[in-house]
Amino acid sequence: MPTAPSPLAQAQHIQAAISVLGPPNTISLLRLLKLADGTRPLSELADKSRGMTDAQLERRLDAMEENGLITRSQEAGTTFVSATRAGREAVACIQIPVTRWSSAHQGVPEHGTGPGAYTEQALGTLNRTNTVATVMALAAYGEPAYPSEILDDALPAAMNPSNLYLRLQQLEADGLVERTGEPRNYMYGLTTAGKALADPLQAISRWAQRHLPKPPRADTTVRRADARSTAPAASSPAARPAAVGPSPAAPARAGALVPAAPGPVAVAQAVASPSQQAAARAKAASLRSATSALVFSDQAPAQPTPVISNSTAAKRR
Repeated sequence: MPTAPSPLAQAQHIQAAISVLGPPNTISLLRLLKLADGTRPLSELADKSRGMTDAQLERRLDAMEENGLITRSQEAGTTFVSATRAGREAVACIQIPVTRWSSAHQGVPEHGTGPGAYTEQALGTLNRTNTVATVMALAAYGEPAYPSEILDDALPAAMNPSNLYLRLQQLEADGLVERTGEPRNYMYGLTTAGKALADPLQAISRWAQRHLPKPPRADTTVRRADARSTAPAASSPAARPAAVGPSPAAPARAGALVPAAPGPVAVAQAVASPSQQAAARAKAASLRSATSALVFSDQAPAQPTPVISNSTAAKRR
């Protein structure tokens, strides 16, 4: 029986949609086409695309056509640009929730005016690798977390854990994440703006499900299970706080931005009482002070014996 896509795979699916819709002027061009019932002559589109050179417009239209947002046709020596169904639905379904979030939690856009400028500003903020996965992992955890506690749900197995720390720094600068604690022992949690991303991410997820290839199934995602099974006791699942991230077998905490298989972002129910969470946090902090395995570094820590057979998982440790 096929399994549902993993939370990380679904976050990457949303991220792929943002990479299609997020480049500058993409939404603005789709809005111009929508205002003309979906089709405009290329010359008219160029006149209304202020701030873009002919070369920039041509490159942007090439990318949009490759991504299935527009088509171009010739008629009586005139080139016409038309929005596809995917392009029309991007404006109709995504623009309102994304613009509403940007106007509430971001400043006035530096470039452009109107709803399209707010939409592009928000998508530009989210259009960085693993941004969506990191936000969703923090939301699923439900409280400030150490990077190690969300690592499996925020990064693919083959990626250096240091990348998560860099992404968290960027999200902090963007106002989506706040940092607490002491140096080398920082914890990260979502700000009000980060938590409010639920509606925009749901809208983008629905669009991605209709217009992008399906995300990989959970059983095709390489996890760190092999590394955990042979790691020291301080890094074993028993030593970690309960329910550190979303999984098909265990629902996440309340308020999570976890995709509900197989659909968009959904809210899950709490699974641990405040006292249980506090006890788990204290135990994790004690273990964390006794091991260097959680320190982010470009150099992989020494492995225990026997040697882990999964080389990709070994590099993650």
